Parts: sequence; structure tokens; C-alpha cells
Amino acid sequence: MKPCALTVNFVLPSYVPTPIGGYRIVYQYANYLAARGHDVSILFPRFCTDTAVPRFVVSFIGKALWAVRLRIAHRPMVDWQPIHPAVKLRLVRDISDRSLAHADAVFATAWDTAGPVARLSASRGRKFYLIQHHETWSGPEAEVNATWLLPMQKIVISRWLMAFGERLGASDMIHIPNAIEHERFRVTTQPENRDGICALYNHAPYKGTPVLLDVLAGFHAISPATRVRMFGQGPRGAELPDWIEYHRNPGQDVLVEQIYNRSLVYVSASIAEGWALPPAEAMACGCLFVGTDIGGFRDYAENGATALLSPSGDHDALLRNLCAGVADDNLRRRLARAGTANIARFTWDSSGRMLEDHIIGALAAAGAPSPAERRVGGFGRLDLLARR
Repeated sequence: MKPCALTVNFVLPSYVPTPIGGYRIVYQYANYLAARGHDVSILFPRFCTDTAVPRFVVSFIGKALWAVRLRIAHRPMVDWQPIHPAVKLRLVRDISDRSLAHADAVFATAWDTAGPVARLSASRGRKFYLIQHHETWSGPEAEVNATWLLPMQKIVISRWLMAFGERLGASDMIHIPNAIEHERFRVTTQPENRDGICALYNHAPYKGTPVLLDVLAGFHAISPATRVRMFGQGPRGAELPDWIEYHRNPGQDVLVEQIYNRSLVYVSASIAEGWALPPAEAMACGCLFVGTDIGGFRDYAENGATALLSPSGDHDALLRNLCAGVADDNLRRRLARAGTANIARFTWDSSGRMLEDHIIGALAAAGAPSPAERRVGGFGRLDLLARR
């Protein structure tokens, strides 16, 4: 039985037209809640008042791209991720009472949205903070850490973030893991028909790309006949040798069929991750995951049981694991099967239900009136009662 419909706003930092893992998670939660009958909006502010670097240039470009997509190209605003037709996508001036409508719940989704969301009036909804990383890569550490202490309900996506928040003294935290679209990310090609390895090409410092490229070069020297595939958003960098096959901004079908399902191993040299999606997607598609032993992988990868993990920054250990994962068929198939079975536990039905239950529970604990007792977001009393 569905609960009464809620009005929920998710506030992203800005509009970005290309795939971003953290945005995908927000879109998926919005899809789940909309499918459950809730009134869901995703808001893209032109700027966030708490950003260390002004977003006005990005926001201006984003606004222009929005107009082009809607008025000229007639393409969806988000064309790389399916969006439930009931989810509303809105460009707003800023994160303030004048820009956001009344709601039952409002979500900050990044450190620079947290402060403005916390300052909204109570009529804009119970405040929640979806924490997907320790975001020092995009802001000063002291300011990022301060957002963890704001008076909001905090949802962290991994156990290591939960432990980090506890060390900071954060309260009102729960852990809800990320999930995978298993109907999309799945095994379609058997191991005997695969011929290479794959990896993400990303220049974010925490991704460890320089170490990754060194490891791939060492691997290629040992096994030059094995194909190496990389994918990413930007153009091919000059540092990529010609023996690396590069896919720029691949669609999800290309990612699943031509990259993950053609590869034996997915490899990562990341230094820090919140709860990384690409390794989990690759595991769901039957790849063995060879990576670093960091918090953002440990929720779904265990060395020697479902993956091969080595200390972050240990070039030689990562290379040894990669060589073993490719050369030892029995080891690779055993760990890949275990990894695929393990990642199957992380579903949107489970994580979405946990988020929905948490919103409802937090509203009830705060003594908030039921949505059926007031008209918020366009639902009438009789319609809401019918949804019980």
C-alpha cells in the first residue's frame, strides 16, 4: 500500500548536461519517489551562495544549453539518464524561499547546496542532506566539514562516510547505500567471448588517473595483445597512447555492450570515492573488479572474495592484481561471479524504499501534519486519502 503523496524537492548544485555519478543517484531517487506517487521536483539553481568558486559562468552556459535543448533540438533536458515523466526539472535563480515552493521535504545534494537549504524557512520542507562524498575536491575542507554539522537529516551513501561523520560529531545520520539499475547493467556476453580490460578516464585528483595510466602501461608491456578500453566525458588526452581504445561520453547502451560486456576486468586506481558507480556497474555486467582498497569500494568489494584490492598508491600491487586477474581464468571467473552476485543486492527498490521510509519517519517524528491534512504541491485531500 502506497503512503500519502509527499512533495519533495531535490536541489542540485547547477545544471550539467553530461553524465555525473552523483546526479545519477539523485535522478534515480526522484524516479523512485515519482513512481510511488509523490510530487517530485529537481531544481537547478543558477548559482549557490555558499560556493567557493562562483558558478555564474557554468550557470549561464547551462541556461543556454537548456534553451537550445528544449526550443531548438527538442531533446530532453537530461538525455543520458531516463527521467520519470512525473518528475519536474526546473531552473531556478537561487536556493531561497522566493525560488522554492512549499514542500514536505527538501534535499541538499552537495556541500555548497547544504548551507542555503539549511537557511530555508520551515514551509519549504523538512531539510535533508544527501552526502555522497567528502567533497574537499570542490571546496575548502573546513567549510565542507561544517556542512556535516548543520541541523538537517543526513543520508550518507557508504559506511566509511558514516564513520567519518561520526568522527566529526555529526548527528541525525543514516546510511543508505547506492544502487544499480540491474535491468540495464547486466551480463549479456559470457567470459569466453570477452577480450580486454576497461577503466574510467577522469582527471579529478581523487580518481588516481596518473597511477592508473602507469599501471596500464606496465600491463601493456607484459600483455600487449590484451585490448585496453577507457571511457570518459572529455576529449582524448595526449597522454593516452594509441593502444588504448577511447570512448568519449558513451551512451549507456555503448557502455554496457561495447565496454563492460566486452571486458574481462574493470580496473581503478582511485584514492578516494564516496560509493563509486562504474566499478559496481562493471561488476553487475560480469567484470572482475581490480582496484584500490578504499572506503568507497568496500561496501561492495572485498579482496579475495568479490574483487582484487590493493593499497591506494601501491602501483606494483595494483599491477600484480591486474595481471593475475587477466591471466588466471579460474581466479577471475570465481571472483567475477561472486562480485556479480554480491552487487545484485544493491537495488533501487531497496534503497528507494529506505529513503522513502526515512522521509516519512522524519516528518512524523517532527510532528509535521500529514500531506492529507493540507494542500501542498497541488494534491487535493481526497486524492491523497485515496493513495493510502
